[in-house]
Amino acid sequence: MDNPLSKLSLDYWYQVIMVVCALVFLLCGSGLLKAFPVLPTALMSAGGFFIGMGEWINHPLQTGLLRATVYNMGGVITSHPRNNSFLGVVFVLAGLGLVAVGAYKALT
Repeated sequence: MDNPLSKLSLDYWYQVIMVVCALVFLLCGSGLLKAFPVLPTALMSAGGFFIGMGEWINHPLQTGLLRATVYNMGGVITSHPRNNSFLGVVFVLAGLGLVAVGAYKALT
């Protein structure tokens, strides 16, 4: 049986944040992180997941054609530059709000 994480492609920081925060959320919910308070840890990990999701939405795959010139043969360029969308910004702001509430609850 193959490891399901071996096929997971974590190429960008926002994808790594999503996986780590989901893992922390599951560990917190199952009671395995006894050293940390449950509610603040769950809020901050959910907020981190939403930040990662919003950044993933804000970095869509964009493809462009490069014209052939004297100096190059042309080709296709693909990248993930930042391109803000309404939904992505909403996810990032919701995530920042959850992290802030979780940090406040952890300090009080």
